[in-house]
Amino acid sequence: MNVTKPRGAPRLSGVRPAQGLLKTRLPLFAMSATSFAAVPALQQVDLPVSQWMRQHAMPGDLEKVVHLSEAFSHGSGVIAIFLILLQVDLKNRKRLWNLASYVLVVGILANAAKYFLPRLRPNSGIDVSEVQSTWLPVLTGIGRKSYELSFPSGHSATAVALAISLSFLYPRGRWSFATIAVLALSQRIYCGAHYPTDCLAGVGIAVAMCCLWPWPSSAPDQ
Repeated sequence: MNVTKPRGAPRLSGVRPAQGLLKTRLPLFAMSATSFAAVPALQQVDLPVSQWMRQHAMPGDLEKVVHLSEAFSHGSGVIAIFLILLQVDLKNRKRLWNLASYVLVVGILANAAKYFLPRLRPNSGIDVSEVQSTWLPVLTGIGRKSYELSFPSGHSATAVALAISLSFLYPRGRWSFATIAVLALSQRIYCGAHYPTDCLAGVGIAVAMCCLWPWPSSAPDQ
């Protein structure tokens, strides 16, 4: 006997076949691996790109927007965003706590990695002529302050993680979130805090953690 499913029957949220989940995460694993693998090859553009961006000022309004985008990648800005969402989006509170935890873990991992692979920031005041001179011996970052070290970019990792988490919950805004994240990455290079490959490694950390994170059930249609 065939049973017809009522037209208005609700879908089971969060139930995804293992094969579909695997297909979703495999490209992300590949993207993360590519980001890390590209760091050694792209280091050759670090110095010229960093110097060019710091020597060429952006138009006034664009520069303001780029600097304001740092709030999307800074811990205090991220906290403010989630506190507001927890107040206004009551139906998604459990999901928001999960997503906030993901962003927090990504930020912690990125900042912890700085001590193991220490690199001087572009604005450290040290004149370097070769990109190899920006790196310090492995593990010598232990004992230094996080703001003295450049690789990987914690701000970039946080911005990408926030864009991913917000896109998960509010898919209609995904392009806006992605755009703000790109602006935040640009701000880190423009202000001399990071080299391009620092930001690329931050992206890799956020995407890698995205593949491993226990995401909540699928968000309802917005």
